[in-house]
Amino acid sequence: MSRLVQPAAIDTVRHQFAKANPYFDEHAVVLQNVGQRLLERLELLNLKPEHVLELGCRSGYQLSELAQRYPDAQIIGVDPAPGFLPSVLPGAQNVWRKWLRRGRRSAFSCVACDPHKLPFADQSFDLIVSNLLLPWCHAPHLVFAETVRVLRSGGAFLFTSAGPDTLHEYRAAWQKVDNYTHSFGLIDMHDLGDSMMAAGFDAPVLDRENLLIQYPSINALQSELRHLGAANIAQGRRKGLMSPRVQDLLAQTDLSGSSAFDVTFELLHGHGWKTQVPLAGRVSDSEYRVSADSLRGSWKAGSCA
Repeated sequence: MSRLVQPAAIDTVRHQFAKANPYFDEHAVVLQNVGQRLLERLELLNLKPEHVLELGCRSGYQLSELAQRYPDAQIIGVDPAPGFLPSVLPGAQNVWRKWLRRGRRSAFSCVACDPHKLPFADQSFDLIVSNLLLPWCHAPHLVFAETVRVLRSGGAFLFTSAGPDTLHEYRAAWQKVDNYTHSFGLIDMHDLGDSMMAAGFDAPVLDRENLLIQYPSINALQSELRHLGAANIAQGRRKGLMSPRVQDLLAQTDLSGSSAFDVTFELLHGHGWKTQVPLAGRVSDSEYRVSADSLRGSWKAGSCA
């Protein structure tokens, strides 16, 4: 991905999220809808995890649902922006006090950290989920590598991301106004799959669907992006506030003949498993060295062609 359109360093992302925090929940309808689609896919994994990690927990709307789905698991949520996390803790503590009184042994907690450098020991989690955090990560391959590191053998990573067709109507509108970069680059599912395999995931699976979302106007879309912390922080972006003249020019670019503004959201779903083969036996990305003794008894008689 071109350096020109990469998202900025995690400190800038953290600052952007912190500014959005007071308005986030009331503008997070799309994000929460995508998160619900992510949770529904957990059924396909058929896991009973003891330790669950959510990357990008934000205000914690998904942590409580994970806790209900896995009541005996210890659940940890991490987010780059510490400003989101206090709003999670009071309610979370109350929920867990009730469950602990019922004999539940688990609890969940929140940690502010860089997803490129997770503060957890190797092989700490059975399941990791992440809803739309990857588009904000300047080096997704490092996030995948960290995810593999903290997953236990046989563990799974389930995530959503945004593909390069996301907001293409918005970008086209800006191209009629100026030559600045107005969104950072988004990675397609094939490149994400390659990065997952390079990190050590076994046979990752990715698919996509397009959602068409209608806003009252292009300015309404801009307002929502800003309140979600999704304002433009790409390299090569316009610096400073937009003037009224620029806002008027942008509003005039909608040629549909109506005041509403439709945008595409290319939703990517992905999951991968951490291979059961010890990483120490890896020779290359596609080749492992294992002893014959370790395979003895794993083949049924007559299974050879």
